[in-house]
Formats: sequence, C-alpha cells, structure tokens
Amino acid sequence: MDPTRVVRAVRLSVVLAFVIASLGLSGGQAAAFDSYIYGIAFDASTGAPLANICVILGPVKLTCFTRTAADGTYRIDFPPNDLVTAAQQLEFLDQSGVYQEYDSPQFVVHGATRQDAPMLKPGQVPAQPCTGGTPTRTVYLPNVTKTLGGPGGWYTPFIVQNTGTAATRLEISFYRFSDGSLVTCRVVPSLAPGTSYADVPNNDTYLPGDSQFAVVVRSYGSTVVSVVNEHQGSGDEAEAMSYVGAAAGATSVFLPNITRRFFGFDTPFVIQNLGAVATTATARFVSFDGTAPTVTSIRTIDAGRSQFIDPNVEPGLVDGTQYAVTVTASQPLAVVVNTQDDQPWQVHPKAGSTGGVVVGGATLFGAYAPKNTDGISRSATVVVQNLGTSAASPTIAFTPHGGGTARTYALGAIRPGASKVFDVRYANGDTTQPFCASSAIGGCLPDGDYSFVVSAPGASLAGQVNVNSEATAMAYSATPTVAGKSFLPNVTRRLGGAAGWTTPLIIQSSSAVSVTLSWYRFSDGALVTTQTLPITPGSAIRVDPRDVSALSDDTQYSVVADGGTGSINGIVVELASGGDNAMIYEGFTAP
Repeated sequence: MDPTRVVRAVRLSVVLAFVIASLGLSGGQAAAFDSYIYGIAFDASTGAPLANICVILGPVKLTCFTRTAADGTYRIDFPPNDLVTAAQQLEFLDQSGVYQEYDSPQFVVHGATRQDAPMLKPGQVPAQPCTGGTPTRTVYLPNVTKTLGGPGGWYTPFIVQNTGTAATRLEISFYRFSDGSLVTCRVVPSLAPGTSYADVPNNDTYLPGDSQFAVVVRSYGSTVVSVVNEHQGSGDEAEAMSYVGAAAGATSVFLPNITRRFFGFDTPFVIQNLGAVATTATARFVSFDGTAPTVTSIRTIDAGRSQFIDPNVEPGLVDGTQYAVTVTASQPLAVVVNTQDDQPWQVHPKAGSTGGVVVGGATLFGAYAPKNTDGISRSATVVVQNLGTSAASPTIAFTPHGGGTARTYALGAIRPGASKVFDVRYANGDTTQPFCASSAIGGCLPDGDYSFVVSAPGASLAGQVNVNSEATAMAYSATPTVAGKSFLPNVTRRLGGAAGWTTPLIIQSSSAVSVTLSWYRFSDGALVTTQTLPITPGSAIRVDPRDVSALSDDTQYSVVADGGTGSINGIVVELASGGDNAMIYEGFTAP
C-alpha cells in the first residue's frame, strides 16, 4: 500500500478515536494506572537534542537514574498503581562538561508528567521566560499539529506578522489537545514592524510528535496577525490548506458550509475557547434545503484549549447533506473548518480550510471566484449563510479581474440560520439548472477570474468560497470588512525550488484607485521593494511575486497592501507543484 495512504488511514483512526473520547464513549477509566516522568534535554539556544545527559531524580546527586537517548528523550517509571504524592526534582548533568547543569523546578507527578531540560553552555544567556502579563494583542490558533498520523502526517507551520508601528515581543504557548496541558511557551524577543516570524512545529524538538495543539500567541508592544499552513503527504498525494488566527472570538460563530459525506467531502471543525474559564460549546446543524433534521452537538472546552467535531461520525447527521452551523457558548470562541476529500481510497486527495465567521454584514466581498481557469477547470462555489432572524434574499455581482462589466444574479430567499450556494459552473449558479457547457447558455458566467460582492440591505450574512478542481481544493471566507490596509503575513516566490511555493496575492478594491505594496524579507526584516499599482474600484488585480523583478527566488516575504484614501480587501493564493498543493488565506484589514 502507498505509504501516504497509510498516513491518511491512520489520520482517520486518530480522528475517530478522539471524537469517541470527546463524546464520553471510551468505556470508562481503567483500574490500573501508570506514573512516569518523561521529556527531552536540548540546547536552550538552538533547540538541538542532547544525547547521553545524566538524569538524576532527587536533590542528592548520587547516581544517574537514566540517560537521554540519541534524540534527547528520557523516561523514569514508577511502579504500577504507585500514587506519587511527594514533590520531585530532576538534575540534568552533562558529564562531558560542554553544558552547565540544569535543575528542574519542584513538581508533582500526575500520571505521565513532562519535564524538559533547556541546557546552556557556560556564558550563554538563558532565554527570556514567558511573563504572563497583559498583552497588546492575543491571537488564537485552534489547530496546530506535529506529524499527526505519523511521519508523513499533518504538520502546520504558522507565521506571525507585526501589523503595528513598534517592535514587539511574542510569547507562544502550546496546549496539548489530549489533556489540555501547557507543553511549552516559546519567546521571540523582538519582531520589527511589518515583518514576520515563522514557527515550524516539526522542527521544535520539545514538542511531542503525532500530536495536536491549541496555540495562543501573545504580543507585547504591538498588534500582530497570524496564518497557519496545514500540510500532509507528498507528491501526487500531497494536501495543503490554510487558515488565519483569530484575534477576537465571539459567543456565536457561524460556519456556512459543513458537510457529511457530500460528494466525498467531510468537514471536521475545531473549536477553541478564547475565554478565561471552561465553557460548553453548542453546535446547531441546519440543512441547506430543510429536509434533514436539525441536530445539536455539545463539547466542553477548557480555557485556551480546543475540541473538535467530525460530521462523518457525529450522531444524527445525514449522509450526502450540506449544513449551515452556528456554534454558541458563554465564552468567546474561534473555529477552524477543514473541508477534506481524502479518504484512503481517494485517487486525488484534497482539502481546504477556513475560519468560522464571527461578524456578519449586509455586504460581503470576495476577491477571487474563478470559472474553468488555470488549465485545470478550477472553479468556485460561493456559500452564503443568513445570520439573521428573518429570511434574506441577496444578490451576487461578479466583476472580471482587471475591470469590466459586472454580472448580477439573485440568490433567492435564505431561511434564518440556513445557507444557499452559488455554483459558477451552472446557469444562474443553480445546480438544478443547465450545466454551462457553453457560454451561449442563458444565465452562464463566462470563463475567467472574478471578484464578487454579495448584498442584501438590512441583512446579516456570512460567506465561504470553495475553489476546486479535480485534484485540488482551496477555501476562504468572504469578508464584510474592507479597510485602508491589508496585511499579508506569508508571501513566497519559488520557495523550495523551481516547483516550490509561489503565492500570488489578489487585491480587491471597494473604493481605492491605486494600491501600494511593501515587501519585507523574512530573513532580516528588510524592506526589499515598494510598488504602486492602479486598480479600478469594484474590481481586483492579481500580483504574482515571480513578476516582481526586485524579489528573489526561494524567499519568503511579508507584504503590506495600502489603498491610500480608498478601501481594499486582499487574499493570498498559495500554489506549488504536485497533488493538492493549493490553498488560500485571507488578508488582515486595518484602517
């Protein structure tokens, strides 16, 4: 069997096991229990694991209980069923003399208890600890993983961009999904304005593998934003999807498009509690056409932590059905939706991701809605959810990229809490009408790339855009908010080689007549180039980093798009060769 298919099969079993546990169906607590201490010794400056470090249990340095393995890990077991009540302490000794001794704080053993050893060479300065003070801005990342499902499984590098005018200090806390424990807090001492910091969990030796984390980024000194890139597999079976972190949650979060075995797609979603205390999250599923029963699912979530719901195994939901979902709680929440068609039997596994919507609007903006483009019939569906208490009847207007005549369609009435979809491949966007095999068919949108605006005066709407081809899937949220600037934390040009990641950015104008792009290099924060481009209000332009001569290959940039006195909306399309290496994330607006 193809090893990447094995990874996807393992991933499915991981999801099922976690969901069963979260539903309380695991069969009760076993009578026996194990108590042990484990962790890793590593260079506090580089993160490199340290082998053959002597680990001593107790304040008296008599003998080594164990030594760290080649990967820096160790484990000390207590007898089975031994309830350890006394406080413990560990000493870590490098008997070669390269590193100074590290003494752990005192701690109490509760089952599996982790104690890592960040070790310093003589003269090295310890890393600044996490302060726990009042941050300028907090950003929440509900789903961050390290080799989830095995060595080729899901991993999620994330990028944090400073959107303010002063340098800022970052504190990044990783909370384990399985038990909610704080695994580590990483400090970034200084991040300059406009620049970005990247974290790759697979390279973080102090994070356990095959694990999921809820991450909280606290910034001291400036506002920040973050984007997460999710990857699995390689070659023709590579999958990629992207979502943005939440700076502010809400007690009601809206998910326009949730499916259960709908043309192969499943949409597990992750709910993070942004509040200060535990909360109960309630997810209400309303089918698009009203034919399936409304279903309610419940999860209890500790502060800062995450839980998820997988529709494919959630009781009461109906196969082959699309749902609009509203998630509510007494504490603010953030939600990430992963739309996946990647079961082990799928020839072309693909996935897209987007965040839950916390604020609706009477007008929604979308920068990118292709129809039969890129030589692979890449096309969009636009899903609109009615967040209000009465029916809404929106219109949707598509404008060609670069400008041109807009085409406007009626979406029809949408019930409160429900959603309706516009599929650009069908006449009038309605899948019950003729398939647009020819542009001569009435009501068909011509092939090409478009931006769009959804409007229903007095209504409150949310929107999700799915951009698919036979072998790729991407998703992003339409926005009710346009502003003077859009921050784009991660823009690349041939990153990883000629077939590597290139990320065109698409800027949609609400009222701007020009847009100025400032490109900052990741490696040193330098402003590499600035360019000002004309843009027609009501339309969008696409900027490919490969066409900007001042930029370099195999390089990452953070970009600030400035619409001057006008308003704009931006997204980034991330593309690489092979499989489903295609994803989109939304830019961050600021006045």
